[in-house]
Amino acid sequence: MSTAQRKSVADMILGWSATRSAWQQDALRRIIVGGALDAAGVAEMVQLCKKGCGAADITLTAIPLSAAHIPATAAAAGSDIVLTSIRDVEGVNRLAAGQELPFAPQGITVVYGDNGVGKSGYSRVLKRVCRARFPGEILPNAFDPMAPRHPSATIAYMAGGTPADPIAWTDDGTPHPILAAVSVFDRDSGQVHVRAKNEVAFRPFGLDIPDDLAALTVAVKEALIIEQTALEGAQDGAFTRPAFSADSAVGKVLGALSATTDFAPLEALATLTPEEEVKLQRLNADLTRDPLIASEEQRVFVGSLTHLANDLATVLATTADTPLSHLLALGDEARNKRAAADLAAETAFGGAAMRGVGEATWRSLWDAARRYSSEVAYPDKTFPHTGADALCVLCHQALQKDAGERMSAFEAFVKADTERQAKEAEAAFSECYQKLLTKPVKISAFSVRQQLVFKKPELARSILRCLAAARLRRAIALASAKAGGEVLMPELPPSPEATIRQLASDTMAYANELAEAASLEGRKRLEQERDELRDRAGLVELLPKARKEVARLGSLALLKNCISETATNAITGLGNGIADEVITPRVRDRFQEEIQKLAASRVRVDIVRSGGKYGSPHYQIRLFANDKAKIGEVLSEGEQTCVALAAFLTELATSAHRSTLVFDDPVSSLDHRWRHKVAERLVEEAAVRQIIVFTHDLIFLNDLQSLAQENGVAHSALSLIQSADGAGVVSSELPWIAAKVPERIDNLEKEARDAKVLYDAHDDAGYAEAVAKIYNRLRSTWERALEDVAFCGVITRHRDYINSKDLMKVTVLEESDVKGFQAGYKKCCDQTNAHDPSRGRNASSPPPDEVMADIGQVRPWVDGIRARQKTFNK
Repeated sequence: MSTAQRKSVADMILGWSATRSAWQQDALRRIIVGGALDAAGVAEMVQLCKKGCGAADITLTAIPLSAAHIPATAAAAGSDIVLTSIRDVEGVNRLAAGQELPFAPQGITVVYGDNGVGKSGYSRVLKRVCRARFPGEILPNAFDPMAPRHPSATIAYMAGGTPADPIAWTDDGTPHPILAAVSVFDRDSGQVHVRAKNEVAFRPFGLDIPDDLAALTVAVKEALIIEQTALEGAQDGAFTRPAFSADSAVGKVLGALSATTDFAPLEALATLTPEEEVKLQRLNADLTRDPLIASEEQRVFVGSLTHLANDLATVLATTADTPLSHLLALGDEARNKRAAADLAAETAFGGAAMRGVGEATWRSLWDAARRYSSEVAYPDKTFPHTGADALCVLCHQALQKDAGERMSAFEAFVKADTERQAKEAEAAFSECYQKLLTKPVKISAFSVRQQLVFKKPELARSILRCLAAARLRRAIALASAKAGGEVLMPELPPSPEATIRQLASDTMAYANELAEAASLEGRKRLEQERDELRDRAGLVELLPKARKEVARLGSLALLKNCISETATNAITGLGNGIADEVITPRVRDRFQEEIQKLAASRVRVDIVRSGGKYGSPHYQIRLFANDKAKIGEVLSEGEQTCVALAAFLTELATSAHRSTLVFDDPVSSLDHRWRHKVAERLVEEAAVRQIIVFTHDLIFLNDLQSLAQENGVAHSALSLIQSADGAGVVSSELPWIAAKVPERIDNLEKEARDAKVLYDAHDDAGYAEAVAKIYNRLRSTWERALEDVAFCGVITRHRDYINSKDLMKVTVLEESDVKGFQAGYKKCCDQTNAHDPSRGRNASSPPPDEVMADIGQVRPWVDGIRARQKTFNK
């Protein structure tokens, strides 16, 4: 009966993440890819938490955890992954372009380099593309602004022993799905197992993730609570000590503000009409006085308003279109009729020799002559009597024919109707004109208007417009009535009479209210009305504060929702589940094996559960002898590094594949005991998988090479140097000081061939300098051969221990070995320029054949001793 396959840690984390909010999914991604978040990362998580709870204007976007972000526990195809090279690196520190860093597919590859020559650049690439606890960041070349700014490289690898297509990698912040099967160990990877000063923790991959997530969640919660506390104390005093009435329409809204308050009702109440503003002022003033006195004043004001309305109505009626048009029409009629009478007079008296004929004085004389003729002189004759016997009634002279005709014409004019009509029209016009003239429009006479300027400014302006228009219309009418002609009469504005009378009515009602205010109930009504208007007027200042208050309440509601998402219960469940999956008896046993290999009996420790915090159970490394001891103080730095390396290798031992392991300066600052133990363990591991080591430690390099050679493990070494092209320039050879005797011999033979070219070219100075350098190095090679071969590495300069196990091999030395060494060494001392030669000798440099022969003496000397040492072992 088959059982269901258990979920991997990665599957557990990924599945759990899908049930969490977006910000926690992003947090998991960041923790897995880059480790615990710094303060800036916590701040971004706070922003994402707020965004997830509805906060607007946050542009930061959560990137959820996906399978691509989780370091692989097996290759994509289920086979071992082996790195073969990194090339074409760009945008990584000061690494030179066009370099290729090769790795031997089997055994151990050591990349040696001093500080600052580019080792960290290559290791950072591997930490970003492969599986590393803390990938870190890759910075571009800070000294060259034209250099590529985004990291990229081509990485060649093998899958299951078969070369695969190289990967053109560009840094996107996530491990490559295939190359993530390769694991990288560095100082940061070791530190993850040292959780506190006095604790050494066992933290396999996956078990530390709930820890970091819980710590981050608590940090987010603390940040939210700090913000919440600040907001709770930031309420405006306008709401903690309100000046508005709780019973007014405004007060009811402001007293119940919430994050969802609708401001439309307040906005509708926020604007007072001019009348309401006047009423508010009036209420404020009157409620501070005796209501009966205030009522009486209002009644007096009502009388003034009534008089104002009546007087204004009179002025407007006098200057209305009808009366003014009537005046202008009378003027036109009087002028027209006078013109007709004047025309008739001209016809009657046009030939008169004397002035004034037909005028008023003349007409009086004529009327007297008529009465005399009709009553005295010729009572039985029609006036004027112009018969043959007629005498002039004025001069008593006999009337001539022309004089009689003239008198008849005079009488006909006097009796004509035009003159009468002209007089009647002139009399009517004069009466109407005088009537308007005696009714001037004096604005100053309307004194009540001045009171309205403050109480009802718009009404006061309307009255002024009407009075000004009436005065102008009157003046135009009086002038035009006399002069005649076309009249441009301005329109009369609408009369405010009705408004004045309504104001008078309202004021009377208010006066009655004031009278009623002498009672408590009546005063209460006025105070309520006053409060309504006052609170509405106060919205000019309160409305912006209310908006801020609603925003504050909205932020508090948002923070409350955010804080509810910071519970760590679910993280506890995840941590317990991972612990049950990871910390198994098999893992404990393997950890003990690794500790034995790295520290033997010096470090007797075990994995025990030590409680937990914020969701994740903690497992500590405890001493067998004293589980109460503060192990962080007991273990040395070297012992702690061994514990970290043991945990790292234990974790990998449980995986189903044996992909490459990369170690970046794993023995930095360790002494010889721990350095040698680490070298032994890495060489042992190199027998079953590819191991790549970056180091600047020559002794560690030597230990790795020697141990690999002793154990028959394939090994290779190369170095990185810095040149004018930049750092990380790859050399297939180790630097001279790190090279073994065979490599040195090969280099010397190459240099000798190069010197022969100078010799054949008769470049004596160049040849002499080259030969001196060759013998300098040849002497150091004899010294290294003595140390590494003759003394079999028993004593090594600057090494702080003696390799006594090979001491017996020293006994194979023979007298010929000593003499051969002395001869070769002396020849080098004679030729080297390290000593100042005698000026008297001035010897020439040995020829090329002799130089090559001197170099050739080293190899058989070394081979002979090693052959006897092997025979001795048998």
